[in-house]
Amino acid sequence: MAASTEPPVPNTLHEQHVRWLRRAATQQRPRLSTRIERAWEVAHEAAHLLRQKYGVTRVRVFGSLLAPDQFHRQSDVDLAVEGLAVEHYWDALADVLFLDNQIVVDLVDPELCPPAIWTIVEREGVDLERQPARTS
Repeated sequence: MAASTEPPVPNTLHEQHVRWLRRAATQQRPRLSTRIERAWEVAHEAAHLLRQKYGVTRVRVFGSLLAPDQFHRQSDVDLAVEGLAVEHYWDALADVLFLDNQIVVDLVDPELCPPAIWTIVEREGVDLERQPARTS
């Protein structure tokens, strides 16, 4: 008997893979939702710390935290800060990085960041002091 020259049916394997991906995505949504909630909590904690300890006058969140469909497991919290003395930047960054061991916080200062980034902050940033803290 000659060997079969028919290729395997890829649809079956493909369909199984698609079903697996859909199940995995569905299972990760609740965890991601919890991570987003925690990221908002960290953002508010950071804003409070920066105002109290460093005299920051304005804190805005921008980036993927404002777009939950773009927020993923590796997303950080992007905060734009105004009124932070340049000489305190690294100390302030260290303080906010230690707020949570799973959520990374990035500080953007208008004096230190590229103008293109600051344009995004001005256009899309949301003042944290005007946003109520998210609760679980």
